[in-house]
Amino acid sequence: MRPADLVLTGGTVVTMDAARRVYQDGYVAITNGRVVGVGAARDCDFQAAVTRQLSDSAVLPGLVNGHTHLSNGISRGLFDELPLADWVERGMWPSLRASRADTAYEGARVSLAENLLNGVTTTVVGEFGSPNKDSIEGVLRAVTESRSRSVVARISVDSADDHDPSQATAPDVRESIDEALSEVRRLRGIFGSDLVEVVPEALGVLRCTPQMVREFTAFARAEGTRMTMHVASSPDERDEALRRFGKGSIERLADLDALGPHLLIAHCVWPNENERKLLAESLTGVSHNPVANLMYASGLAPLAEMIDAGVRVGLGTDGASTNNGQNMWEVMKSAIFLQKSRFGAAWGSAELALELATIGGARAIGLDEQIGSLEVGKRADLVVVDLLRPHLVPRSTWPSNLVYSGNPDAVRTVLVEGEVLVDEGRLTMWDHEEVVRGGDAAAERMNVETGLAHSYHGRSRWSWDD
Repeated sequence: MRPADLVLTGGTVVTMDAARRVYQDGYVAITNGRVVGVGAARDCDFQAAVTRQLSDSAVLPGLVNGHTHLSNGISRGLFDELPLADWVERGMWPSLRASRADTAYEGARVSLAENLLNGVTTTVVGEFGSPNKDSIEGVLRAVTESRSRSVVARISVDSADDHDPSQATAPDVRESIDEALSEVRRLRGIFGSDLVEVVPEALGVLRCTPQMVREFTAFARAEGTRMTMHVASSPDERDEALRRFGKGSIERLADLDALGPHLLIAHCVWPNENERKLLAESLTGVSHNPVANLMYASGLAPLAEMIDAGVRVGLGTDGASTNNGQNMWEVMKSAIFLQKSRFGAAWGSAELALELATIGGARAIGLDEQIGSLEVGKRADLVVVDLLRPHLVPRSTWPSNLVYSGNPDAVRTVLVEGEVLVDEGRLTMWDHEEVVRGGDAAAERMNVETGLAHSYHGRSRWSWDD
């Protein structure tokens, strides 16, 4: 018998390996945070310090949330029903000005708690580095405490073009390229680890000058790290890109030599056929965020066409201010059902949704050699799902029921690098009530400066006794 730190045995193991093997009575053995064995339980030859029997359970790779904004956990619902230009001017900029390290920390804890409890082991996070430079440090502190895997992008803008209000930038949020990259380097030195990667983000081709996009790209390539952007995310951006450049945002990025395996773009609602080809050929990753796209009427992204073109596509929730939930199961369901509305009931499957949320997301962010499937040598990031749930009956079709119910309640245990971060549906690193109360208190502090909660009541159809 070979030694192992932990063996999970007796459950259905979904590997997401190249053959998509599923062991209905399987095991996973873990040592030093990595998978050292996986297969049928009858073939397990590991003797573990700790063994967990998982009858009536399924073991899956951890979910990859390819796009969110963690500090927005305390902004949930404040911008409902606001058109994009109003959301930017009346919501985003005031919130950024009011955000500090303490409020960003509490917002991030709320979002991280929700993600972890839903089975997310890796999050790709975008956070502004300006006007308050300490705000992102609060997020990074929460990420580090959570012990989950994260790619945290420091968002920058520097364009003064305000022709389209929905794509304009506030002067106090802009920063120089040198200042932005200096901060990325500083944060990488403080917070970078095996679990946390700090990377640059040039927000988009309309809000950033060509020089910023080029220099951020050069930085990512030189450092061997990632870079993120918001691209082709709305009809406003599509039309403004055509006005400024005579082509789409992705074609513009190709002109700037910014596409490649280092780049992950969020949303990608409006890529034309040539742009889909460019994304596939350059190995650029895409985070498809269908629920957020629906909430802000951004359009119906051509997910099916991107998959057919060979684009590296994963899934994301977006932040709690543009998708009030951080529910990746809802995202999976929406991603498939929206394409069914275009191509008929036979398109896609729950299995495809799970692939996009695991190995697909890992591939999109360039981490598929490390995470996304349960294979020997990979990081032990995984989720245990309780199959004794009413919404998973009948047992024979549990993968379909798990995705198409959109209900994360079945997630019971979450491991990152072999460490248990959620056990029996409870966080192990933070007190649940403290996270919730801390988030509410931080939201109240933010409202003193922004008045956004009061504005929410002002838009309400109900009569509030304040």
